[in-house]
Amino acid sequence: MGMLYALVSPGGSPGVTTAALALALTWPSAVIVAECDPSGGDVLAGVLAGHLPASHGLMAHAIEAEHSPRTAAASLADQLVPLDNDRTRMVLPGLTDPRQASGLATAWPAVAATLTAQESDVIADCGRLDTCADQPRAVLTGAHAVALVLRPSLRQVWAARPRVDMLAQLLGGTTRLGLLVTGPGTHSVREVAEALGLRVAASLPDDPKTAVVLSDGLRPRRRFASGSLLRSASAAGKALRSLGATS
Repeated sequence: MGMLYALVSPGGSPGVTTAALALALTWPSAVIVAECDPSGGDVLAGVLAGHLPASHGLMAHAIEAEHSPRTAAASLADQLVPLDNDRTRMVLPGLTDPRQASGLATAWPAVAATLTAQESDVIADCGRLDTCADQPRAVLTGAHAVALVLRPSLRQVWAARPRVDMLAQLLGGTTRLGLLVTGPGTHSVREVAEALGLRVAASLPDDPKTAVVLSDGLRPRRRFASGSLLRSASAAGKALRSLGATS
C-alpha cells in the first residue's frame, strides 16, 4: 500500500504546486500528485500547457468517491493524466473553478480514503490552509506526513504561526509535521525552524528556469533534469518519506 503525503501553505504563493511536481518527478517509485487545493488546480494550465481537456480530475472523482469509496479507489486511474511516458508519475487535476469547492466540503473524507487506498504513493497539494469549511482537512489528517511549505521570510513565518497551531490540532501533535522551505528569503532555515518550533524536513532552492517549466509548461531546457531544483527535490522527497516513516 502506498503512503499519503500532504503539502500545505500559509499563503503568499510559496510554490506548493511546483514543489509537489518537483518531488513527483524525482520520486523513486510510482506516485500520484493529487491537486486538492479548494481554490483550484494549476497543473492543466501549467505543466501540461492546456494540452488536455479538463474532463479528468478531482471533481468527478469526488462525486464518485462520495457515492462509493471502494469503486472510486479502484477507478481513480480513469481520472489521472500522466506526467511521463512510463505513466509512473500521474496527476489528479484539481478544480477548474473555485466555485466548485463548496460542493466538495462533504466529500473530502471519501476522497482521503481513496487516496490512502492507492498502491502508489500520493502527494496531495492542499494549497493554503484556512478556516473555511471547504478545506481538505480529511486529506491532511489522513496523511502519513504533512509539510508546511513556506519561504524563509518574516511575512511567511508570521502567516505560518497560526497554521502550525491549526495543523498541530488537526494532526494531534507535530510528530507528522515538518517544514519545506523554498527559495530565497530574509532569514536562514535555522531561524525559520526556531521561530516556528518545527524541524525543517528539507529545503528547495530558487531555480527559476526549472520552476517555470513546472508552473507554466515552458519547454524544458537541455539540462532540466540536472537543475538545482530537481536535484534538491530528490533529497527533499527522501526527507519527506522519512518523516512519514517515523510518525
